Amino acid sequence: MKYIISESQYKILTETIVFEDVYKQTYPKMFRTVCMKYAKGDYDLANEYCQLGYVKVYHKLHTFKNEGSLEGWIRTVLTTTILNELRLKNRNKEIKTVNDFDFERNDIADEPEQKFDPAEFMGKYTEDDIEKAIASLPEGYKFVFTKYFYDDKSHKEIADELGIGEATSRSQLSKAKLRVKSYLENLKR
Repeated sequence: MKYIISESQYKILTETIVFEDVYKQTYPKMFRTVCMKYAKGDYDLANEYCQLGYVKVYHKLHTFKNEGSLEGWIRTVLTTTILNELRLKNRNKEIKTVNDFDFERNDIADEPEQKFDPAEFMGKYTEDDIEKAIASLPEGYKFVFTKYFYDDKSHKEIADELGIGEATSRSQLSKAKLRVKSYLENLKR
């Protein structure tokens, strides 16, 4: 018995998954949504997690059986690899994941940046008060806030470093400033 299949069906049957293509297609999203989450906003640590995870993906890619999405399978491999790495580093410590990592989607409309008068805060708060306010920020807000104000980075530079849009960087900074202001205004004096 012979089966007749179309050229496109033949291509699907004979095509193999190429790691380089998979890597190029999935890396940016996996970096932002998986690696940055477990690295708590630490860009270098997130890079390390991605490297470890994609090495595992490279070695296990032949085991993918086309059941479900490839992206979901990669997310599972990366998450498992990262959690195993965290377990090794923290054998005696409890593993905590970050729930307040707050990078937004790039396709959400940006609100205008709020302007604050620096004179409004001059002399009212100590350096310690301001440090505590910044430390209270979620990791994503804190990263953008410190890069912008302390490292004098532009929104474009921050966005490139994190793999996010400039609008997202501006939005994160705006929300961080509001939280810092709110924290400072609510201090008991």
